[in-house]
Amino acid sequence: MNNKLSRRVIAQAVAAKLVAEPKRRSHWLQALAAYMVEHNMLDDLDLMVNDIVREVFKQSGELLVDVTTARPLTESVRTDLTKLLRAATDATDVVLSETVDPEIKGGFIARTPDAIMDDSIRNKLKQLASIK
Repeated sequence: MNNKLSRRVIAQAVAAKLVAEPKRRSHWLQALAAYMVEHNMLDDLDLMVNDIVREVFKQSGELLVDVTTARPLTESVRTDLTKLLRAATDATDVVLSETVDPEIKGGFIARTPDAIMDDSIRNKLKQLASIK
């Protein structure tokens, strides 16, 4: 019998393993990939990743944030941004994944599975341009 589990059930189980066994992270992610291939779930990959990140936050308090800036973050800005995100989300730990994109001109874009905080100059210029 080939029973397929729901995406949320899988995300909860994988997150629990990632939190409990961080040294075996690669093993659990490979097992997840194999399961998704076997059950033809690759179209749900982005959703699965978001579900797992959400679950890791629920289970461990660790918030994973993708941050895009026009220039590399300085240590003081990194610290301030981490404090801001920790206070806004009640996270016990904030892990930043940093990307540099000169196209945003300045400021930052912070993405979590549940929200996007776009404080980029590019976004502010778009908002000004839309005012009539």
